[in-house]
Amino acid sequence: MESQLRTKPSMGFKKGRKKDPVEKFITSNQVIVKTGLSQLRYMILAEGLTTHSDLESCPYRCYVWSILLQVPPTESEFYIELVSQGRSQSFDKILNDAHRTLKGDPNYESKVTPTILARTLNCYALMTEIKNENVSRGSKRNSRAYLSSPYIQGMNILMAPFLYVCKTEPQAFLLFDKMINGHMPLYVLPNLEGAHTGVRMVDLCLQIVDPKLHSYLSKKMLKTEIYAFPSVLTLSACTPPLSEVLELWDFLFSYGIHLNVLFIVAQLVLIRSELMKISNPMTLLREFPKLESKKIIKLGISFIEKIPKDVYMLLVKHTHDPTISEQLDAYYR
Repeated sequence: MESQLRTKPSMGFKKGRKKDPVEKFITSNQVIVKTGLSQLRYMILAEGLTTHSDLESCPYRCYVWSILLQVPPTESEFYIELVSQGRSQSFDKILNDAHRTLKGDPNYESKVTPTILARTLNCYALMTEIKNENVSRGSKRNSRAYLSSPYIQGMNILMAPFLYVCKTEPQAFLLFDKMINGHMPLYVLPNLEGAHTGVRMVDLCLQIVDPKLHSYLSKKMLKTEIYAFPSVLTLSACTPPLSEVLELWDFLFSYGIHLNVLFIVAQLVLIRSELMKISNPMTLLREFPKLESKKIIKLGISFIEKIPKDVYMLLVKHTHDPTISEQLDAYYR
């Protein structure tokens, strides 16, 4: 592993650069946290984060994500201690995936090496192994205890944007951990329960929003699991370009990760005419067209009013409520 960790935070702002409204807001004192969060979310919806012409990405995005995910500044000692423990049981698999993550993206590859990605994921795997061992010891007292996966394929794609936008590895590690375990814990169970439920939510929402397209794909024997699973599991980060993924995540962290389901439906609807013209739609769905975040967000949130309230509540809860999969069965009888 590389000998030097990126652990010293640096704002990286060019001297004299004019701050935009969002940057001014996050650097100002906010007395009431709840009100401040609501205002920040609205600013992201209305204005978005600015990428300045002389920079490859928004220089303060990592701080916005920290606020939205509610991850406070933390010292690096815990992360460094994990690094010192060496390889996890999942290291070989992690390293193999790290070398092919976002291959061909020059901006990403210039900033995040496979070694950095592998080291950060290895630390997460080590931490999870320790947690699982503690859970196993107490499982006799808690029959509902379950073990998270130290590493599953797809975590490399989920970690990559954090390493790209964050100033340090420990910061990326903490944001990744909070997103995974705080907002989508069922997605990282060994059986990927939450992700499979998310795929079923894509299918149901597409059926509601665009029944003709849903029927056409069904007649072509294209099950949602075949084409939607990677986008569900990675919060659409498997589809380039990374710059559009970051804007999509700004919104997901603001208003809820569950909305990724509607964003996947939006991606299908945006190419519905092409899909319904060809005899084998899978040729288009094998790899989704490049993300256009603004179009996807605008269309995706317009679907909310079309989704019945009971279905929308299932959508909101599916990332963390293990009963949702069973409740979905009622919609397929």
